[in-house]
Amino acid sequence: MTGKRLSAILTLIALFSVHAPLRAYTVQYRDSSGVIARRWLTQPIIIAFSTSLGSPPANIKTGTDVIGAARRALRRWSSVSNVQFFETSSSVQAISPPNAGDRINLITVSADNASAFDSQDNPGRTRVFSDSGAITEADIALNPNVLFSTDGSPGTYDLESTFTHEVGHLLGLEHSAILGATMQPRQAMNGLYNLPAFTQRTLSEDDIAGARALYGSRAGTGSLFGRLVANSIGGQSQPIFGAHVFAEDALTGRVIAGGITLPSGDYRIDALPRGSYHVIGQSLDGPVEADEIATAHGSYAGLVDTTPLFRTHVAMRSASQLIPVFADKATSLGFFVSPNLAPALTPRLIGMNGELSTVALPLKPGKKFTVYVAGEGIDEVPPGGISSTSPFISIDPDSVSEAEFDTPYPAISFEITVARNTPAGEYSILLQSSDGEIVYLVGALTIDDE
Repeated sequence: MTGKRLSAILTLIALFSVHAPLRAYTVQYRDSSGVIARRWLTQPIIIAFSTSLGSPPANIKTGTDVIGAARRALRRWSSVSNVQFFETSSSVQAISPPNAGDRINLITVSADNASAFDSQDNPGRTRVFSDSGAITEADIALNPNVLFSTDGSPGTYDLESTFTHEVGHLLGLEHSAILGATMQPRQAMNGLYNLPAFTQRTLSEDDIAGARALYGSRAGTGSLFGRLVANSIGGQSQPIFGAHVFAEDALTGRVIAGGITLPSGDYRIDALPRGSYHVIGQSLDGPVEADEIATAHGSYAGLVDTTPLFRTHVAMRSASQLIPVFADKATSLGFFVSPNLAPALTPRLIGMNGELSTVALPLKPGKKFTVYVAGEGIDEVPPGGISSTSPFISIDPDSVSEAEFDTPYPAISFEITVARNTPAGEYSILLQSSDGEIVYLVGALTIDDE
């Protein structure tokens, strides 16, 4: 099982007020209603490349263009949103210690940062300082105890993918629960699935929506907002904290964006292209878990598990599952679920080429693949209960069979065919057990246009 966790250390110089009206997304930002921000309020953002990038340590493969990889990562984000970076250099090697920022936004690969990493599970780390929500400093360091390259060498992490993820944290983004997003909590190592791990270099629609929610431009796009509430038998309602609410394009099945509900049950998804969507809410109890989403501070403080747990629910409006999103308009969409009915169907791992993991499967249009899924209740899914939500991706029910892996829960395999004209993006696998329970592996299939 491969797929190491990327994490951000977020040090808040001034903590958010517990009464601050924070919006639900894995970002927080300021708007006309006075929402507290955790973003840069001034631009350009001045980024200091440590001199270590020009003479990297031995854990980075000889000949690797470290500076080029960092620049491409910055360019990814600035090309999709109103973010501007200004590059400078610094002789500083180590990121600022907690609670002692030096106002230098450093990117460093120096071995001097070894103490910032307590394991090899984190290839990169970002330390963010903020004042009343506005980011004042952000430092990125690479783990000197793991190997990096940019040529796909097996057993190494892709340097550009790591930088791209960490720049997302530098901008104020938390983790995403969409498996194919650059900002999902884990990064694949080169060689997983017997392939180079380049997909997280490319920003998903969810990553782009997050950047635009913080920095624009959102012109011509719309928003969804609402509250996820559990109804009890006694008539009392309880807001659901830490649920994943995500939107799939109804025409293509592509996963466009998602958000995580606040303690109030509120969520908000911004920068959605106008169109029709399927909007789904489900517990974070699978490949991405609730405690991996955000840091211990801010609006998601105390998020450990989705509370209360509930089974996956598809939102409806006027007896239709099609939810319209209009340009330059926010659409209210709240929905109710049955509480304290914990999911019995909980896929935890996906895989291909004989391996299981928790990162998205990189697929190519016009090809057929054997895919694995493992988790509790998987053996209760009949062959006809496995499907894709996209017309471009088909699953052969006659190919479904048991698979043998060293896991504490059952696994199955099946064949997926990707049409030649499949648009680039992230797609889900939908599972339905024999008793009707459904669950999505959100963005588990990723198709790049590069």
